This record gives sequence, C-alpha cells and structure tokens, in this order.
Amino acid sequence: ALFWQTRGIASASFKAMMLAGVAKPSGSMFSTLHAVTRAPLPLHTQDAGFIATEKQAAVDNAKIGNRQSVAGCAALTTAAAAAVARSVRRQRTARGCRAKTVMYARGGKEEWRPRNCAFSEADLADVRSKVGAMDGPEADYKGPHYEGSKSVDAEFVKTLLAMQKDGTLLPKKYAYLMVLDIIDILGKECTMPTKNIAAGGSLTVIGDLHGQLFDFQSIYDLVGLPSATNQMIFNGDFVDRGSWSIEVILLVFALKLMNPEAVGLNRGNHEMLEANIIYGFAGEVGTKCDLDLFDLFSEAFRRLPLAHLVDKKVLVLHAGLPGPNPRIWMPGQTHDPTDAIPLTPPPSLDEIAAIERDFEVGPDDYKNAIGPKTNNKELIDKRFLVDLVWSDPRGSNGWGPSYRKSKGIYTFGPDITKAFCEKNNLQCVMRSHEVKQEGYSWDHGNLLCTVFSSPNYLDTGNNKGAIMRLKTGAGEDIEFEPVQFEAQPHPDLAPMHWQSFIADNHPYLLRKMKKRVAEFDEWGDSDCSGLSLLNFDEWEPDEAEQFQDAFKVDEFGRELDSLDQYDAA
Repeated sequence: ALFWQTRGIASASFKAMMLAGVAKPSGSMFSTLHAVTRAPLPLHTQDAGFIATEKQAAVDNAKIGNRQSVAGCAALTTAAAAAVARSVRRQRTARGCRAKTVMYARGGKEEWRPRNCAFSEADLADVRSKVGAMDGPEADYKGPHYEGSKSVDAEFVKTLLAMQKDGTLLPKKYAYLMVLDIIDILGKECTMPTKNIAAGGSLTVIGDLHGQLFDFQSIYDLVGLPSATNQMIFNGDFVDRGSWSIEVILLVFALKLMNPEAVGLNRGNHEMLEANIIYGFAGEVGTKCDLDLFDLFSEAFRRLPLAHLVDKKVLVLHAGLPGPNPRIWMPGQTHDPTDAIPLTPPPSLDEIAAIERDFEVGPDDYKNAIGPKTNNKELIDKRFLVDLVWSDPRGSNGWGPSYRKSKGIYTFGPDITKAFCEKNNLQCVMRSHEVKQEGYSWDHGNLLCTVFSSPNYLDTGNNKGAIMRLKTGAGEDIEFEPVQFEAQPHPDLAPMHWQSFIADNHPYLLRKMKKRVAEFDEWGDSDCSGLSLLNFDEWEPDEAEQFQDAFKVDEFGRELDSLDQYDAA
C-alpha cells in the first residue's frame, strides 16, 4: 500500500508508464560521450579490482577508517565527535587489513589489485621508509624541490605549474612525499570543517577541474595564492576525464600544503576508486609514475572531507542533498514533474558531520542502499556519501530518479532544498558536479548555486568555466561574485588518453559494457544535464518494461529475489 500510495498511480505519469520505446539524443556533442560508453567497466564479481567480493569489501570497509584527530574536531557536536572517536578505534584494528596483490590463476602470475581499504599508521610508515630510499631527481632537474610542506611557497607553486605545462613531471619521490603529507593533513580534518571569511577578505569556491591543466592556469591567475584573507575550497572532481589529472591534483595538493587552513578540499564522485579505474586517473598515474602511488592517492581521497560550512550560512558540497528516508526507489518512475517521491524530513548538519567517510562505494552499493529507515551506521554513512557526491537538482518538487548510473541515485527538488536550508539556518547550498553553460547557475529560488570550473568540458562542451567568490556583505548575508573564464588551448591529447593503460596491462580489472550502447553516456556520468540542450523525455527508460518491474520489488523498490542482502540492515 505504501508503494502504490507513494507511486501516485493516479498521476499523469501513469499514462507515460504505458509507453514503450523512446527516441535517443543525437548530435556531434555526444561523440566523446559515446566513446566513453564503450569503455570497459569494473567487474561486479569476485574477480573485480575490489578485493574479494563486494560484500566482503563492505565488511572490510566497516572495520577500517581514517585516523582522525578528536582535538582537531572540537567544533563538532557530541554526535560528530563520537563518530571521530569510533573512526580512531577502527583505525587501530586496520593493521591486519592490507589489500595485497593476489596470485592470479593464470600461470600464478602476480597481478596488481587496487587497494580499497585504508592504510594503517604502520602501513604509511612503511611506505615512507621505502620512499626515503628512492633516488632523488636527476642531476639536470631544474624544477621545484619538495622537502616537506614548509618548502612549498609561491615560487614552488609557480614553478611547478610552469614546469608541468611544459611537459615535465615532478620527480616520483617528491610526488610520493607530497601525497603522504596530504594524507596526514586530511586524516586530522573533520568530515565537515568550518571556515570563516575574514573581514575584508574572500573565500573562492572552485568547481570541477577534471585534469584540465591548461585551464587551471586561468584559475590560478584569478584566485591567486591562499592566505587568511584569500581562502579557497576546491569542490571535488579534481581528476579523471582530462589527461593531465596527476599534474592538476599535485598543484591542488601543493596549495593545501602551502596553507592547510586557507585551503579546503571536498570529495567528489571522481575521488573514488571505481571512477578512477574507468575514467582515466588510474591509467594516467600508472603510465606517468606507478600504481603504488595510485593507491596512495586513493587513500588521500578517502580522507577528503565531504562538505565545508562557511560562516555557518553556506554549505559547500560536491553534488547534492541527502535522499529520502526511508530510501524508496520506484520502478517506472519518470522525470514527469508530477511523478515524485514526496518530501521527508531533511537531515541536520550534525548528521552530515557525523559521517565516517573513510570508505569506497562499490558498483552494487548504490542499489543496495535502497530500503527502510535503519540504525545501521555503516549503511547510513554509505547512503549519505552516495548522495553528497552523486545527486543532482530537479525543477519540480520531491525526489526523482537520476540520469546517472542505473539505480539508487536521486534528484532533489526545490522543496527539499528549501526545507534543508530552513532546518539548518542556511543562506544557501553551493555545489558543483554538473556542466553549466555559463559556468555557474542559481536554482531553487536562489537557494542552490552550481559552479563548474572545467570550460569546454571534454573538449566538446563549449561551456564557460567559472569560480564563485564569497564575501561578507554589509548586512548579515554573504555576497556572491561569479567570475567566468574561457577554455585555453592545450596540446592535442584527447580526454581519457591514459585509460588504455588499464585495458592493456590490467584487463582482469575490467569487463566489457553489457548494457545497450546508445549515443549518450549510458553509464550515467555524462555531467551534461546543465547544458540545457537535452530534451529530458528523450532520456526516459522503457516505461512499459519498468512498469512490469514494479511487481518484482518490495515497497521500497528492492528486488524481491535478493532481499537477503538487506537482512543485516
């Protein structure tokens, strides 16, 4: 009864459910996205790059965590501080959980496997010892020398940017040391740090970067170096897609090392192991350096905060707001404005701050997060993380299905944003995650701002990039100043150029796409909904087929033949 009441079977969308077969979008703008859909995807079985099975990986993730400093999170509420304490205890049990290479059945040859569980302090100390024994730069090296965070100054950043644009990489030993130091810094930060804009100063929010090094120069010229009066938040998706991701992330890390208090970093959906294997970053690190460094990058990404709270008025996060609770998924639900999951009470900022964020989300975790309300902390955290790095806004009220992936990711309406801001006394929410033609956009009655900083995304988007500068106004509210910029020329290197490294050298990590190949990114990470060039009706699934699926699920949208996996929740 709950399912059908929520489904709103009497709505206008009922007619749409009877339809079968719809047109597909076409045009040259999708040529790159079409190529991406043919890229291999990670295995969903025990042969995956996620150690053992997804179920075992989830168990492993529940046992481990980032080392976080309770003292460094004194501003958190009691609930959030308790979460940090639990994470510290979990870290002490992580010493026995080490993702090693495994003997692959074919000839007993050792095959590399990406590590999806946290490094213990002993693990990190062991890596530091090995890095210390590495050779330094070549005698003719003329770039910056990294000797700890205090060696990073204005000249270091300027020289690093120029050197990398000329095609010279930071020596491997320095890259390792920078990532290790970043891991230490992020491990002491809270899930939702706070930042206050200094009087007469500003804070700049930078959206998706996606490895576009030559456009990073524009951002550097506009924003400058971090200081107490010139703070910045990089709002996730630093890597993947673009083919200079390692150069971009090392520049972002350099700014963080230069002034950790003035630079905030949020985790995006492309700071996850699954995405990095698919969309190029793993292959790029493997090509330009080695895959042990990629494992360290993954550890740094797991420690990234999920949001920042600015002046207690603006919440900055990568994607969007938490989904419905209970987490209902309705088979056959369309993008018709009248077809929505109705508003449920929004979560508090304290609940977001209490997330223990130090884990990966596997391919099956999205649909497995669907279900009733729960007291299972691991499942609660997983639901929050999926939403904060994946969800998108919609024009009509309530929750709807996302265009990304296949199941378990939501879009949220203006009523949800309004209720969330009112409950938490916020002026607005700032996010990134979507291409915007002008580089930014205000939605939901000016309560939701999107900023996207990758101009001409994928070399086909024809969009501007933008950053958003926040300042304290004459009154109580924060003032927002968008700054737009155009794409810069770059060497002739296609997006995701390095992805072939994984397919050629580690094909056992991948499987071929089994879904129907269409002329858009069927994997669901197109990031193009903000271009306003798509007719949403053209993106509808086969409604008649999904209508039949309604009889194969329980009241929350979980498949009846696989409910045993939810028993623990």
